[in-house]
Amino acid sequence: MAVLKRVKNFLAPLPVVLVTTRLKQKSGISDNIIPISWAGIIEAAPHMVNINISRGKYSGKVIKKTREFAIAIPGARNLKEIDICGTVHGDKTDKFELTGLEKFEADEINVPLIKQCPINMECRLENIISFKSHDMYVGRIVSTHIDDDYIDKDGEPDFKKIDMLCFVNGDYWTMGKRVEKLFFTRTRK
Repeated sequence: MAVLKRVKNFLAPLPVVLVTTRLKQKSGISDNIIPISWAGIIEAAPHMVNINISRGKYSGKVIKKTREFAIAIPGARNLKEIDICGTVHGDKTDKFELTGLEKFEADEINVPLIKQCPINMECRLENIISFKSHDMYVGRIVSTHIDDDYIDKDGEPDFKKIDMLCFVNGDYWTMGKRVEKLFFTRTRK
């Protein structure tokens, strides 16, 4: 087995999510979308997640000020829109207008959600943990929305239909197929 000459983090895959924010200013309301792959689960009771944003980014400044954000789970069909959102700055460009992604209003927070994304989670900021290169924003999920077209017969998200995107070492990937249920070795004897 080869040892790399430099240390590299190959923890993968990472989910591709779209984080939305809203900032009210004297000049009007500014809604934004930032694609993120450094995201994860923190806690299950209450449900809490984290998103990581490089220092100095517009979205991070908005979240610090408003103390709320939403996380939308897109599918592979939105790859072009996702990538475009990562190539322009939200303080200079209306990413909803640029991409054609449609917004709808959240129930619990004042942040837009994304209609084309099968899952949208409304989050209130609980904590910020600062690192050298980025800040980790810990949010408590206060409401979850799932598009009816992406719910399976058991009332759960149909991830095969959603066709979630992942980020691996500089490339977008799709999740592939379900292999087996968790703890299948205990239930099959």
